[in-house]
Order: sequence, then C-alpha cells, then structure tokens
Amino acid sequence: MRFEITGENRVGITRDVVDTLTARGLDIRAFEVTTHHIYADIPAIRPSQFDDLAHVLLRLPGIQNVQPIDHLPTERRRAQLHATLAALGDPVLAVDANGLIAQANPAAQDLAGQGVPLRDRPLADILADPDIATLREGGFHFPEREVVLGGQTYLLQVEPIGRVDDQGDGEDETAPWGGVLVFHRAARLGRVMTALQDRSANDFDNIIGDSPIMARLKSQARRQAAIDAPLVILGETGTGKELFARACHQASARARQPFLALNCAALPEGLAESELFGYAAGAFTSARRGGKPGLLELADGGMLFLDEIGELSPYLQAKLLRVLQDGRFRRVGGTDEITVDVRLISATNRDLEAMSQDGRFREDLYFRIHVLTITLPPLRDRREDIAALADYFISRIARQTERDVPEISDDARKWLRAHDWPGNVRELENTLFRAVALLDGPVLRARDLADTLGVSGLVSDNTATSAPPLFSDTLLDTALRQDSLPTAMDGMEKALLSRLYPDYPSSRKLAERLGVSHTAIANKLRKYGIGG
Repeated sequence: MRFEITGENRVGITRDVVDTLTARGLDIRAFEVTTHHIYADIPAIRPSQFDDLAHVLLRLPGIQNVQPIDHLPTERRRAQLHATLAALGDPVLAVDANGLIAQANPAAQDLAGQGVPLRDRPLADILADPDIATLREGGFHFPEREVVLGGQTYLLQVEPIGRVDDQGDGEDETAPWGGVLVFHRAARLGRVMTALQDRSANDFDNIIGDSPIMARLKSQARRQAAIDAPLVILGETGTGKELFARACHQASARARQPFLALNCAALPEGLAESELFGYAAGAFTSARRGGKPGLLELADGGMLFLDEIGELSPYLQAKLLRVLQDGRFRRVGGTDEITVDVRLISATNRDLEAMSQDGRFREDLYFRIHVLTITLPPLRDRREDIAALADYFISRIARQTERDVPEISDDARKWLRAHDWPGNVRELENTLFRAVALLDGPVLRARDLADTLGVSGLVSDNTATSAPPLFSDTLLDTALRQDSLPTAMDGMEKALLSRLYPDYPSSRKLAERLGVSHTAIANKLRKYGIGG
C-alpha cells in the first residue's frame, strides 16, 4: 500500500518515521522524501490495517496528516514520461555515455521489431553514423543533420543528459551522462508546415456558391475526395482550383497529414526539381549542408498539389511518373532510393489530353494522373453566386483597408452579374478590392466598378440591367451551318435547353429562368428528349 505523510520540516522527522515502520516489522519497498512530504510503499499493509498505522504515525512530533495515495511521485513522473514518449510519432532514444540504449519510445522500438527490445543494446546496432565516440567527443552536442535509421532518412537532433562530478579520475566535470536522440521524419516537418497555414476555411462548406452547378460540383468533389487516387482539377485561371484541392484534402482520410503545394509554372526546371525531389549533401556548390528534403518527402502520408502541371518539363514528367508508379525516387545528386506514400492532386487550365496527343505532355503520365477529374465552371456560368462572392469580398476588403463596409447599390449588383469576368473569381476579387479601396462615400455603385476596370463613359441602365447572354458564338455558328431556318432554330433551341437543364433540373425552374410558361418548357423538353 502507498501512502503520503505530511509534516513539519524538522531535523530527524524522517528517521522517526522509518523507526516507527521498522519497529512494527514492516518491509519498505519504496521511500521518497521531499520538503514537508514523505512517501512510502509498503506491500504488507492492508487497507484494514492502515487506520491503526496512521494513528501511530500521527503521534510522532510534527506529523500533521497521513493519507493513502495511488502512486508515488517517481512512479507518476515515470508514467507521464512514458506517455509523452509514446505520443511522439518520431523515434526517440536515450543513450548513456557508453553507447547503451537506456530508453526507446514505441516509434523507435517499431524500427527494431517488437520481438527485439532496444533497451541495453548498443546504439551501433541500429545507427552506424554518428557513432557513440563522435557523440561523446562533442559532449552530446551534435549539429542537426540527416541520418539513416532503419532504412529511412531522418533529421537527427541530439541533446545532452545531466552532468557527472569530477571524481579525481581525470574525467571532465562537464561531461554529460548521455544524450537524447530525436529522429525527425520529413513528413513530420511537412505536417508542421501545413499546421502553420490558415486551415479555418479549407472545407467544402466554406466554398462560396449555392448555384445548382456549384451544389452538384461540391457533391461530386466530396465523393472523389474520399477515394485515394490521383485527382486532376481542371478549369480556367482564377476559378479556385487550389481552394478545391485543399477542401478535398480536408474531406479525405489524409486530412491530418501534410498538404503541400507547388506551382510548376513559377520555377525553372532545376529549381523545380530540387523543390519537388530535394537534394543530397554536396549535390551542388550552394547546397545546404546535409541536404534538403523535397516536397514529396515532406508530404509523405498526405497530399501534394501540383498547380499548372502542364508546365512541367519532359524530364520532370518522367521523374514524377516513376513516383506515381512505385512511390520511389532519388534526390538530386543522391544514390539512395526514398519511398513515399503521397496522393497527387494536379491542376491545370490547359488541355492535357491534346498536349499528350501532340507530344507536349507524356501520354503515360497523363493516364496516371487522370484517374479522377473535377472541372470547375467559369464564373460566367454560375452568375447566381456573384452576389454572395461580392458580399464576402467586400466585407473582407473593408477589414483589410480599415474602413466601414460599403453598401452595394442595385445597379452595381446588376453590373457585377452582367460582366463576363474572363479572370473569374480572382478578377472579381481584384476589381472589388480596387473599387472599395478607392471608394469615396458609403455606397459602391456601378460607375465605381466600371471606372476600376477602365471602362470609358458612363454605365447605362441598359448595360447595368442586361441579363447574362444565353447564346454563345459556338451555338450560333452551329445553327448557321444548318440547311434551313426551322432546322437551325430547333438545333439552337435544343442546344440551349441542354446547356441550361443541368443547372435548372426541372421544367418549372427552367421556365422561370427563360421567362416562358412551364407548359411550353415541359413540351420542349419532351420534344428533344432532355431530362428524362
């Protein structure tokens, strides 16, 4: 039984307690003393006997309280230490000055196998470099560098443990007892990098847009996010491809793992290669000592987002293909093969299929990455979302520019809806930023938006209230190729209804959109076999 004795801090009080316990023939298994507290573990005492013992101890001068406890302080600290080490995902070893392993957390034990305990084994059995002599010579102060442990690459961090006093045998009084070796995996660094990003609005619920086409797209993306396979996100520039990639990561089974991104169009081939694959020590003149892990290593277990993948050079396309085939690659200038488990999300506004057919993009890589596909619509095809996007951007811009949130006039809302936005959501945001930042007064009008885009002259009522165009040039060209006017009209009518029906999937909604009767639309849908 374990119990705690509380008392005065007087000389001899500990001896009085020990004498009392031994006089009763009790075997003390553990005994700890701190200021005002004495802790004891005596297995022979039963709970029914404790009250009698407590009564005897309370008769000693200075003893104030005696009570049972669950654990001694040392036991509690040891349990907390083991729990802390077990919670660390990276291997941790504690070694003494002779190079024997004193402690190993579960992550380190997993490397050696559960049937081979690491405790009391030489460090050299699992780590060849650095050796214990090198660590001891440096006082267990060792510069961080990459090492190989259990066939995997880690960043090693070493910290000394304790000191020994000079015993007159020539030992340095500052020599440590040993050291703690922490092996950081590149993927853990990737998780830290991901955690430093703002992840508060990275899920599908925070993607603005409730139009039918966006509702259908988000539902489709949620399903594809749960499938652990390569994903390609297609769409024009500014449609939010990275936003959807991050939302897919949050909705996947890898949500707690790293999410890292690289814009393939922003870097030359040599720099893109080192960013993606990393480089070994001494790979080139300005290489960092010890080498550098690439995004593939940092994203191990998580996702890697390659924006503008169509800009990758043929050489990097070949290296990326190898990773997708067997999960292996070599760093720049390295000889060791590194294995990673990364889900790849690619994005592009280019036609990869056409590029693969004319040789500008590897066909085998195209088929490797083109397993799942999400195609984001341009803003002109989801004009119903412009009002909500404008409200969100204007509120955020007002906070950034430290001004009151301006009111959006009706003519401004109509103007925003009528504009084609070739730059999509990014152009909308930039236009609103300029307009709000330069706005004089509390109301944002169509004139302010037009001036921001450099539109000359005034914005007329007809321009501000014009409805979004229903007919594209392609639709008209197709109709003009028909032999007769009735055939052309039927072709245009069928193409128009086919185009709008996915966003207005009922005759009543479609009739409201086109401003005609519900019966007329229902007849037209039956005539052309649309929707049913």
